[in-house]
Amino acid sequence: MRQLAGRVIALAVGALVVLHTVDGREIIVNPAQITTMREAHDADDPNRAFTEQVRCMINTADGKFVTVVEECEAIREMLK
Repeated sequence: MRQLAGRVIALAVGALVVLHTVDGREIIVNPAQITTMREAHDADDPNRAFTEQVRCMINTADGKFVTVVEECEAIREMLK
């Protein structure tokens, strides 16, 4: 069963955010490591860089990025 988006895991070291890849796998992100987030282009945009299901690209402090199905605005709300 697919997990619901928006769960936040509280630990002694802080909070982690649970997000999802396009194939339904969970990605647990440390909010302190997020450097930027970029909304995906519309599905019919010829400059679209990701698959249709991707809604947000998150860049991390280590130079890597992850693409998730949650919208960037929803992730920003989770981080408040």
